[in-house]
Amino acid sequence: MKPYSILNNVIFLDIETTGTDDKIIKICAVKIKDNVVTKFSTLVNPNRLVALSISDLLRGVTQKELDSAPQLKDGIRKLLLFIEDLPLVCHNKAFEGSILNIDNEFLDLIELFAILFPELTEFNLQYLLKKFIHNYKEENCRALSYAEDIIMMLNYAISSFYYENGYSLPMSITELEAWNWYKHLIKINMGDVKYFIENKHIELQKKVTEPYPVFALKDYEKLFEHEEIWRRNGRSYTLRPQQRDASKFIKEGLEKGRITIMEAPTGLGKSMAYLLPASIYTYIKEEKVIISTNTKGLQNQLVEKDIPNLLEALNIKRDISYTLIKGKSNYLCFDRFGEIEYLNDMRTLIGYVYLKRLILEKGIGDLEEISPIIREKFNLDFLINQCNCDSELCDVGVCKYKDRCYYASKVEALKESQLIVVNHSLLLKWPYKSIVPLENIVVDEAHNLTQEAYDAFESTLVSHEFERYIKEIYSSAEKNGYLYYLSRRTKKDTLPLSEIESEIEQCINQIANIKAAFENYVSESGISKDYNIKEHLNKSNPKIAGVIKYLEYLKENLGSLNINLEKAVSVLKEISTLEKDKRLKILIEKVEVINSYSRLLEDVIIQSEEGYCFYFEVDKYFKWWKISSIPLDVSGAFYEKVLSGAKSCLFVSATLSTDNGYNSLKNTLGINIAKSQNKEIVEVPPIKPVFDYKGKSAIYAIENIDPNNTDTFSEEMKKFVIELLSNVEGNIIILFTSRKRLEAFKEEALENFKALGVSVVEGKKDIEKLRSREERYILLGSKGYFEGIDIPGDTMTTVILDKVPNINSKEPFYKSLIENQVERGKNYWQAYAKVNFPIVSIDLKQIYGRIIRTEYDYGSLFIMSKFESNNSTVKKLENQLHGVSIIRKDGDELFRDLKMRVARWKQINLYKIMKEVKHSLKKAISEKKMLQKTMTFKEIEEFINEFMSLEYSKRNLKYDVNIYLVNGVNIYINGEILKLNAANRSKITQYFKDITM
Repeated sequence: MKPYSILNNVIFLDIETTGTDDKIIKICAVKIKDNVVTKFSTLVNPNRLVALSISDLLRGVTQKELDSAPQLKDGIRKLLLFIEDLPLVCHNKAFEGSILNIDNEFLDLIELFAILFPELTEFNLQYLLKKFIHNYKEENCRALSYAEDIIMMLNYAISSFYYENGYSLPMSITELEAWNWYKHLIKINMGDVKYFIENKHIELQKKVTEPYPVFALKDYEKLFEHEEIWRRNGRSYTLRPQQRDASKFIKEGLEKGRITIMEAPTGLGKSMAYLLPASIYTYIKEEKVIISTNTKGLQNQLVEKDIPNLLEALNIKRDISYTLIKGKSNYLCFDRFGEIEYLNDMRTLIGYVYLKRLILEKGIGDLEEISPIIREKFNLDFLINQCNCDSELCDVGVCKYKDRCYYASKVEALKESQLIVVNHSLLLKWPYKSIVPLENIVVDEAHNLTQEAYDAFESTLVSHEFERYIKEIYSSAEKNGYLYYLSRRTKKDTLPLSEIESEIEQCINQIANIKAAFENYVSESGISKDYNIKEHLNKSNPKIAGVIKYLEYLKENLGSLNINLEKAVSVLKEISTLEKDKRLKILIEKVEVINSYSRLLEDVIIQSEEGYCFYFEVDKYFKWWKISSIPLDVSGAFYEKVLSGAKSCLFVSATLSTDNGYNSLKNTLGINIAKSQNKEIVEVPPIKPVFDYKGKSAIYAIENIDPNNTDTFSEEMKKFVIELLSNVEGNIIILFTSRKRLEAFKEEALENFKALGVSVVEGKKDIEKLRSREERYILLGSKGYFEGIDIPGDTMTTVILDKVPNINSKEPFYKSLIENQVERGKNYWQAYAKVNFPIVSIDLKQIYGRIIRTEYDYGSLFIMSKFESNNSTVKKLENQLHGVSIIRKDGDELFRDLKMRVARWKQINLYKIMKEVKHSLKKAISEKKMLQKTMTFKEIEEFINEFMSLEYSKRNLKYDVNIYLVNGVNIYINGEILKLNAANRSKITQYFKDITM
């Protein structure tokens, strides 16, 4: 008999909610009891209006049916009678368990899939359904919700798992005998497994390889004109002259050993502009090219999509290898994993088995490939801290696991790879110079490099990190520490163990004393504790004297500790049996790091060296403190670390110029030093925008609202946003330059937005929700969110900024930079402008760049503070914003202007798309006529509107246009007729005559 489910004597449960406020609207279940199938389904009254488009599961359901459905408690009562005492299979037991307060066993699908398939990076239900059910489409989901689809998914997933593992459980999973899924997995009938394997019907499609075109590699910027290359395998392609021209500069920079600086606007395709010359250069010259980016998203895009697609198109995929490498701590370590002690609690034990299968059986060691959901669900951070590749522990040269180690394989790949993708932080440290010298460098997202450089050359001591660090050296009471272990391996009594333990204890006491001194300083100074306290650590400030005193004591203690540790190390080095003991190497490294802490303390205490910012930060609850020394000039350090040995280097970003030049970048990163060393510098004038910013976007500067009065501002901004919601479509991003304003606004507006059915979300994990048309979202975030948002189309056309993101001149680092400029002869406001403008210019361009991501996008940026036309900084900023209109209006006048502009932007898109599809639309109508023999005007109208709706969807646009051909051509946008002058009406009429003839 054909099996219905691979699992028996279980309930498959699915509970559907509205999504906006998680009101339950549907409960479905399928019971498999003694292989007999029974089904249960009920709607639930949400006691509110529901957007019935929120789920395909509600197609055909009316609000009236929901209103007459049982209340939740009645629906659950019926469900409990149905499920009896059987285990419940559900996607996430935390959710279903919170709704059903029952003693039944819950079987969590996320747990199951994580253990069976640890290589998965996503665990949401839609992803799992599409992954394991061939040709699965959500719109095919049956009226019984997802419950039956879950059964089908499990049938195929569990069968595939057993097939891949020889019809038996791997030994690692047998460690989970107490896990609630275990008894179900071992009862599965292998005959059913074989049935589902044999009947999965996966269609294997043979890849048709087209012949590669012949082209000349030496003129490779001209390859952009060879459309047949880029359209292979059905890809779309349009020549962008700006991309071709940018690529030519990059090619010349590589070949002639130049430093090239270029602002390449959004939409140009800058990744391909540098990948094409970089790939062919490394192919011809056999030299490596290092590509550095700031965001993980771009790194992944390069190695998973852009580079392989390019190499395939050029038919050099087998000739060029590439890799992505990260900092050592981003990888899991075989050796350290083996030292983890056995775990008793089930949650962490499941996490242990998950990691074991990931590392040992799947050969995956990249921490970023672990889903955040799984990290939290299995308490993985606790385990990862015990088994990641620590810089002190990991030496791939001597590691006994190096043949199987994931990190060792990444280091080995560096030797073979011609294209190497890294992040800015790793570039600035670059620990692999002996393997890959920094010769040819491409710095994408170069606007972030300045801040990364300051961070890289900053020295810090954080109290809790430092305390943990020294505690790891020696503790006789806890029988712990590297020195403790090494001392047990020798009988020598010359080790100064008691002195070392005493000094460690004194250091810990001084950490507490420094914390108390900071607390006293904050109290005496009357400093607000709304946020962490961050100020200059100025030794001449009498109020800070107590802090300086205890920092001196800590330095003295560290000095004594260092002397005794060095004595101990000298003794241990002489013992031959310890020669290869990795703990001795770690202890030596710890001594070196403690020396660097001593140097930092001395610098902070004496403050004799000019050109540094010394500051402290204290947690607002006084849980920790931090001291720091940061150089005000990193140009020399950056030149020495990165540029001094480079043959060529490209700095490129969509937002790199400030005041129409690159002086800020050149001065900060030592590029001018490179010029003095006879390196050729090419500054490419900022390339004109690819998109029509001026024609399809606007900036509204809202007057009469003061962001500095937080309470009043929150109320006024709430009123504005509520009115804006009724005047714009789609989702909205609201960015704040102040966390205090963000929290005040959220508290003020949250209930109002809920009442309107608008969900407020925060966090980068929610960015994807901005693509939704079914529900409406407002994303609240800091201005730092802008670089993670890439939403093409019209689901998000509105960004609100609370205030122009000027720097905070009281922040210690910026304050020091300003003072440094004042010392050089500038007055205060000149100094402030010199420090502020490059930063605010790039930030504002980045924020504005979120609106238009494709040629069809349009939208508005609202600045909720003074953006006065007579302000000199504002005038300069306007010049940086592509000539976009700055509208300074309030109230109804503003929204009338916005409505007029949106209508025009939509009209531009309509005409553009009509032009693009004219040929294919005419062909489709002709074919339809041949099929039906005849078509009425009404039928042609319907066909055209359906066709255009599909074309809009391909471009991530909503089709809110209606075209009527009866009694002359009439076009409605948003329900309002498009007014046409005689000339345009004639053109439109002729257009439809052409396609319908």
